[in-house]
Amino acid sequence: MTVARWKRTDLLFAFVALLLFLVPAAINRSPILYPDSVGYFQAGKAAASAAHIPLPAAHPAAAPAQSSPAAAMGINTEDGVSDARSVYYGTAFILSWAVAGLWALPVLQALLCVVAIYAALRHLAPAAPQGVRWTVVAATGLIGGAGIFATTLMPDVFAGLLILALAIIAIYRPAVSRLELFGWLALGVAAILFHKSHLLLALGMFCALLLLGLVTRRPRWASLGLIALLIAVGGLGQVAFSMAARHAGLTVYSPPFLLARVIGDRTAEQYLRETCAQTPYATCRFVSRMPMTENEFLWSGDGNASSFASLSAAEKAQICSEQWPIVLGTLRTHGLEQLGKSVAGVFRQIASVGVTEYAVMPRDATTTLLHPDVAAYRQDSGIATQTMPLRLLSSLMLASYALGGVALAVLAVRLSRRASDTQPVVLWPTRLFEATLLVVFAVLLNGAVCGAISGVFDRYQGRVAWLIPLFALAILIQLRSANAQSAR
Repeated sequence: MTVARWKRTDLLFAFVALLLFLVPAAINRSPILYPDSVGYFQAGKAAASAAHIPLPAAHPAAAPAQSSPAAAMGINTEDGVSDARSVYYGTAFILSWAVAGLWALPVLQALLCVVAIYAALRHLAPAAPQGVRWTVVAATGLIGGAGIFATTLMPDVFAGLLILALAIIAIYRPAVSRLELFGWLALGVAAILFHKSHLLLALGMFCALLLLGLVTRRPRWASLGLIALLIAVGGLGQVAFSMAARHAGLTVYSPPFLLARVIGDRTAEQYLRETCAQTPYATCRFVSRMPMTENEFLWSGDGNASSFASLSAAEKAQICSEQWPIVLGTLRTHGLEQLGKSVAGVFRQIASVGVTEYAVMPRDATTTLLHPDVAAYRQDSGIATQTMPLRLLSSLMLASYALGGVALAVLAVRLSRRASDTQPVVLWPTRLFEATLLVVFAVLLNGAVCGAISGVFDRYQGRVAWLIPLFALAILIQLRSANAQSAR
């Protein structure tokens, strides 16, 4: 009877936590749509069409295909396919939308976050009472920022979930049941399939776990093997998409993100102005429009070949082939300047946490199945009417991130001390402390990858920032429990 009551209580707590995760979308009166959301939807539509999956008919107001925002996002199934938007996430988006509408995927993402965070807390803070764990879950969603990312139609939330999954697999694998282990592995594979940057995070955590094993002289070969398998499956899934597209006779290309980064930093602009007279790169066509931000270079929808996205497939292929020669030439001639800007970008990204970027509205997707939803969003959502408190939510996220970071720094000093009469509790080295080290490294790595390669945007660090207060609270809970036991 007690077990049944606790199970019912868990379900009640989970339902309440789920509702709190959905608060940002409720305030917005809609799940959050971002310009990239349309790109993912189009990628999913292309995959569904290739698999002959029946979809609802296009909206009667659809305009001719040539004005499709998919072209502006660099996704064009007629003369080339961009891998910038994951077809795997796009497929999950469009299938859930076809079954239950725009809310389906955000609710599933929020539910996944609730279950994953609570499951992790069972290992991170086993001494915590049930109600305390669920309170931490709810606070992570409402204050830490996990909720707003879960209810956004983007794969951003899976960056944090990937880090959490790998930390549990790496450190707590012996205590995890087979069914739960399979769930963490599946979550990790899905996260890698949903965005290419997540593959870099997984590789970084693999290397960090290997180094941690060497330092502590306790290499976790089984965990390393599972993570390597996870990375291999996710990586092969990304390769499989490219192979399938090429088999269908389509050109597949990766947008030149590194080239865009050095153009945004203005070091490539200097190099091109010095070089274009001798080496007429195709990229030289953009010099007259520089300075340009990385987003203006990649995604500007002004037309007339004003950005990479508006070029033909042949022109895109030529620009992509020039990426490394221009980047290496820029580093050779302006390397110190670029290094300084990259380092500054990393530090700015690590300190930039929020969701103010979600104020950017999606284009009116008049040529897609998503047209009615986007049109309603542009007119009635809280973001459209400027009643969505994005700055307040960002401030709460930044405050919890900063306080969590300070708490971890203080605890790191305290927990590494040797036992004494005045401080009988020592939690180093413990699994929780080692898992925290991995997570902190991954959060910093996320800032380094985004700040140095992609660009400084608050949502990039915001998508993983909620892990810092989560682990700080887990350590505080365990420390308090250990102190209480030692005092008895």
